[in-house]
Amino acid sequence: MTFKKKVFYLLYQLNKAYDLSFFDKLRVKIVNQLLKKKVKNLFVRANVSIFDFNGLILGNDVSLNHGCFLSCYGGLSIGNYVAIGHNTSIITTEHGFSNTDTPIKYQPVVKKPVEIGNNVWIGANVTILGGVKIADGTIIAAGAVVKKNVIEENTIIGGVPAKYIKHYK
Repeated sequence: MTFKKKVFYLLYQLNKAYDLSFFDKLRVKIVNQLLKKKVKNLFVRANVSIFDFNGLILGNDVSLNHGCFLSCYGGLSIGNYVAIGHNTSIITTEHGFSNTDTPIKYQPVVKKPVEIGNNVWIGANVTILGGVKIADGTIIAAGAVVKKNVIEENTIIGGVPAKYIKHYK
């Protein structure tokens, strides 16, 4: 990480807890600097944690609401017109567990990218696990845990684990 990028990341960390519109705008400017791109109509609320900006691709018109946790180490791609509800976690890594002679916490971390399509609404308190692809037009109900791909567009899913609820349109 370059010195400049370290400074911007530190600035992001220093102001992420402040819940005022001035800081919302400042966070957007910092995220744009870290991504080396201007994301149009980006909205970043307080306490959004983003780890590894190098693995993050953001489309335009994205909303990251209060308390989101984005682990981008394995790669995270978010399309256009995506609303992510508060306290949502998107995880792009997991512990390996193939060697039974080694405690799981000491096994290698496995990177699993997450891809979120366009026009997706992710409700509050959702968890999206690594390796998942979410089709355009998906609505994910609050509190869902998504561990499988959503391949059909304009689908509503929900539950733990998340399952098909219905199509809309």
